[in-house]
Amino acid sequence: MTTKLIAAAIAATAAFAAPAYAGINVVDGDTIKIDGRTIRIVEIDTPEFYRPRCEAELVKALEAKERLRLLLDSGKVTFKSTGRDLYGRTLAKVFAGDTNVGTVLIKEGYALPYQPGAASKLNRLQAWCGPSATLEDVWRGSVKPLTVVAARKKHSDEQGEVSRPFPNCAAARAAGAAPVYAGDPGYQPKLDRDHDGVGCE
Repeated sequence: MTTKLIAAAIAATAAFAAPAYAGINVVDGDTIKIDGRTIRIVEIDTPEFYRPRCEAELVKALEAKERLRLLLDSGKVTFKSTGRDLYGRTLAKVFAGDTNVGTVLIKEGYALPYQPGAASKLNRLQAWCGPSATLEDVWRGSVKPLTVVAARKKHSDEQGEVSRPFPNCAAARAAGAAPVYAGDPGYQPKLDRDHDGVGCE
């Protein structure tokens, strides 16, 4: 009976298309939270920054996260659920207006198509870390401001007139400077709640 109820709940979730939300947090390049609900974008995979296997993967992960944030800022955000994964996350296609953000991330090179299995996972890792990378690799570097600065590209130029840290995220957004990155003059640690080097996301 319990199995049938779970299956019914999943089916109901799959048929649900969520309306736009204000409370959107970008976790990484393929995962967001909407009002506390974790959404894993289906059919794509982006580099990891929580436990990257090389520094290049970390930099690419931060770039993917930032690009996803910009895409979500470009239109009304909705999602169409296809079920749940083993971790309880909602699997869904995510849209900004009429744009499928997963499709854009793949097209622009921030994500790769997701295929299950260790061999496919290794192929993706080698695309990010090089042909000698293995799934057993462990990168023992640390997430430092200079690494984040390398991922932000032209962002520092856009903050040319900022000379001191913003007192809060409301001020950063009002100045059109959000998000702020470690190394930017507008950055300070209290603006960076998840300690990933990117504040006011």
